[in-house]
Amino acid sequence: MKLEHEFIQLPICFDVKRLKQEVRSLDLQLWVAHHEGFKGNCSIPLVSRGGLMNNDFKGPMATTPILRECSYLSQVIASFGEVVGRSRLMGLEAGCEVPLHSDINYHWYKRVRIHIPIMTEPSVVFHCGERQLHMKAGDAWIFDSWKYHKVRNDSDVFRVHLVIDICGSADFWKMANKGTVPWIVEQNCASQPKLIPYIPAGPATIKTEKFNTPLVMSPGEMEGLADDLIQDVLSVSNNKIDYVNEFVNKIRAFCQQWRCYWSLYSFTEDGWPHYHALRKEAFESVQHLDAKLKLRNGTQAPRMFLHCMIDPALNIEVKDSYLPIEGNVGSVQKTTVKSLSKESLRHHESIKNIGRNEPCHCGSGLKFKACHGKLS
Repeated sequence: MKLEHEFIQLPICFDVKRLKQEVRSLDLQLWVAHHEGFKGNCSIPLVSRGGLMNNDFKGPMATTPILRECSYLSQVIASFGEVVGRSRLMGLEAGCEVPLHSDINYHWYKRVRIHIPIMTEPSVVFHCGERQLHMKAGDAWIFDSWKYHKVRNDSDVFRVHLVIDICGSADFWKMANKGTVPWIVEQNCASQPKLIPYIPAGPATIKTEKFNTPLVMSPGEMEGLADDLIQDVLSVSNNKIDYVNEFVNKIRAFCQQWRCYWSLYSFTEDGWPHYHALRKEAFESVQHLDAKLKLRNGTQAPRMFLHCMIDPALNIEVKDSYLPIEGNVGSVQKTTVKSLSKESLRHHESIKNIGRNEPCHCGSGLKFKACHGKLS
């Protein structure tokens, strides 16, 4: 998420001794290596899809058995009063780093990550944009994940942070506005953060995300993302106007056609092949601009188009979440339930194990590696 400042310290803090006690009580075998193989990076899921040991962003989230055994960790997460997405303990071995990167995918575009250091030393340094700092144990921070950032652990300790993913309610952002930006002098006299103590009452109840990605993205959300993308591209003076105009016209045309399909199919299964063909055609039409158009953060503009609009626009794997509960009157019509047949639901289960050379599950007629496997 884009923030006004690279780093903001929230006006709360936590019991470091108790946090360390709970982390040290965990079996070392629970630490899972980073899914992209970053050296020395590992994590333990606390809130995950289905409450299982996975690294997924999409689908109903739930607390893991690990978190339910850690009373204070659950109390810390619950203390924000927020709807929580994927959250983890994140470990970084001594002498290692979190490589430089920018979070430009759909999940991160409107979500903020709270960092609460548990085990750390002053030589563990977080870099974001042109700023860098050490996050003291027990404090709570948010940062601008849209800008390029990295973490260096030049200490001799195994660094552990609790990280909590949220969209942020109005109350959260009111609290964040009372936070501290270290390099703003007048804020250095701010009051001390409020301590959230451990309460010996067992784990707390946590609200977790149930609908965090669209089955089919609505035209309104698609156009909102397009407006943000276009505004960002137009703000970079080095982008050549001819390339900008071509890019903008193709983005607008994609949104216009998406709205036409939506008015005909909404999120019913009949529309999925049409949505997917449109996504594929639109992305291929701007790929040649990848090295020619930049965003303000230095990322190639077509990559935001891919990761914030094209890829998350159609998510067949979450369709079960959109089925209405019997007896519950919702916005989903009975005709939609019919279109999501038992055969389709059985097909959904097969997606998990689909081979790259098998036909894609979306019905495009292409092999998975040339279709959803390519876009993911």
